[in-house]
Amino acid sequence: MNRLRAELPQRMQEPLESLFETFRQQRLAAGAKQLDSSADVPSDRGKGSDSGGLDTFFAWFFRGEGPENVVSGANIQRRFIQRGTVLATFFSDNYVADVMRCEPAEVEGRLGKLLGLTPAALIEVLQKAAGRFLSGGAKRQTRADRFEAVQAAAIELLKDKKCHFQEEARVAWHERFERQVHANPAAQASDIDGLLSVETFFTKLRQRPELRAALWPDPVDDCATKRFREREWRGSMLASVARLGHAFIDLYVLVAARLKSLDQQSQQRGSEDDVASNTDQISEYLDLLEQQRITDRNARGWRAFDELVAVAANFDLIVDVNAPDVRDQHVDDAARDFGGLLGRQQPVGGMSGKVNETLVRQFRMPGYPLVLFSTDLLQEGEDLHTFCSSIHHYGISWTPSSMEQRTGRIDRVRSHSDRRFSDLHVDSLCGDEKLQVYFPHLEDTVEVFQVHRVLDRMNVFLRLMHEGLTVAKVEQRTINTSDEFAKARKPPEQIRGRLKTAFPVRESHLIGTRKTLAATNRIQRQIHERFNGLARHELSGLTIQWEPAVTAGVLMGTAKLKQRIQPFTLILDSIDHFPCVRCISPVGRVDPGCEMEAVLHAASTSPMKIGAIVRKDDRSYDLTTEGEVLLGGNDSANRKRVADLICRVVHDADTLEFELLPGRDESLDKFREELRKEMSHDD
Repeated sequence: MNRLRAELPQRMQEPLESLFETFRQQRLAAGAKQLDSSADVPSDRGKGSDSGGLDTFFAWFFRGEGPENVVSGANIQRRFIQRGTVLATFFSDNYVADVMRCEPAEVEGRLGKLLGLTPAALIEVLQKAAGRFLSGGAKRQTRADRFEAVQAAAIELLKDKKCHFQEEARVAWHERFERQVHANPAAQASDIDGLLSVETFFTKLRQRPELRAALWPDPVDDCATKRFREREWRGSMLASVARLGHAFIDLYVLVAARLKSLDQQSQQRGSEDDVASNTDQISEYLDLLEQQRITDRNARGWRAFDELVAVAANFDLIVDVNAPDVRDQHVDDAARDFGGLLGRQQPVGGMSGKVNETLVRQFRMPGYPLVLFSTDLLQEGEDLHTFCSSIHHYGISWTPSSMEQRTGRIDRVRSHSDRRFSDLHVDSLCGDEKLQVYFPHLEDTVEVFQVHRVLDRMNVFLRLMHEGLTVAKVEQRTINTSDEFAKARKPPEQIRGRLKTAFPVRESHLIGTRKTLAATNRIQRQIHERFNGLARHELSGLTIQWEPAVTAGVLMGTAKLKQRIQPFTLILDSIDHFPCVRCISPVGRVDPGCEMEAVLHAASTSPMKIGAIVRKDDRSYDLTTEGEVLLGGNDSANRKRVADLICRVVHDADTLEFELLPGRDESLDKFREELRKEMSHDD
């Protein structure tokens, strides 16, 4: 509330104070009865509309529907996801500009020149091609949908054009746009004028190298597909954090300040849906983040930049603890997961009775909730360590192991404290830099003795665990207050010295014969380079369209066989410690469990190795042909052997497809995702 008072224009202060009073009155009225906490706690289901709540002003003003007839945080937040507004493309990306390494304003001219088309002819081609990515049943094609469609159409043209940008365009097509082709497409896009030139948050962020390095660092990987995926994942999380939770307050102030008042009608009359105005807002937001970056945090407080930079710096950790399956998903699915993870945030959260996984996952983020209250429900089984360095034991347990369990929720490897220690590079730490454990209690009550007794027992417990597995003396589970008052003891001293283990490692334990690895890193690199070189050279007797490399040790491509095509994948493997190349070519869905006789009859014309999956899974294929050859040290001989292997395997697969699935000639697109999994042997 103080942030809004300090940063919104003077003309908005009076209606703002009126909103504060309205919130107080509604909260007081609701306080007369039991509040339904389910409205204020993120749902584990992740479905349904957000009803906001009266728990905090943030929940009331920035979540749910927000107060009526007011330009609330909730109102502006919705405009970022409503497909018809200009703000809907605020956090999009201009992929064509990125692939062609130019500014958005230059895209149309450069693309037309590359394709040999006049500006009018280019628009006509794109308008028709973009129809494939729009629904034919839609009553109106929204601006955001048309922007996505024209991006997809341009990327598709680039991936099919022999040019310097083809490989990057192929990656963008397969990873981002391939799935967006509609089953019931529109005839064409209604209006695409200027959509290739749209500036977005990410196109402008690329123009600020230092800010980009802090918020959206470019991934480092030899694989173009992996770089693209991580860039998309990072961008999706950055956008979700920026428009949800604490970081959105800065963005709200920026957007609202451009209006004449907080009256909702001023938003409808305003110019926030003007393209030029939207571009200005993006620049202003980046200017704000840049200013926060160069200003000392103690002078400005915790702001949007701090939350965004914490997400960027700890991206891998956040994904590991909150969304480990994201790396196996399509980039669009990952974006939806991040939005679900960060929705319905609240500054302070709490739970009892049942673990709320969404709230726990949000606490493992650098933003809201900043404080998490819980009973002993979270004593075990949950990691809360990623951005938390202090714990308050409002209720103490008699057993030291239980206290250690509770503290252990934040005292873990890769914890906030652990990472901070790693960055300090000093021999000694001051008290505030360490993990903070508090035992709140009332002075001059029996609680003082209870805390002292527990701290005593914890010291004994620590020493026993390290110095020897002896049995501690038997202690009473009751406290004699008369004795304790008479002793007038000070709080037990904390163990600060190094603990000694009962199982020391002696010098004699370290004596032995040091052996070298059978396969060193240098040999591994040489084998991988030899394998990757197969796609860089022409293979005798074959015409192959290779796919961009996705995973180390896997190459995918499509062989052209006269009038037909046949996809395949090569996998780097080993046979009895010798490197080999395994080739797999999918036939399709045949149901070999029921059609085994037909499969054997079709394969009787020539010897072949067949892979069959008899489970009833929803797969794109359940029958393959396979083969393998050793990978030697002579590259020329390797190419000859692998060429023969591919020729044999794809010919066998095409023969089976022709016999068992007449009329079919499937492309790699149908099988790509499941072929990528072949190396893991999970299926």
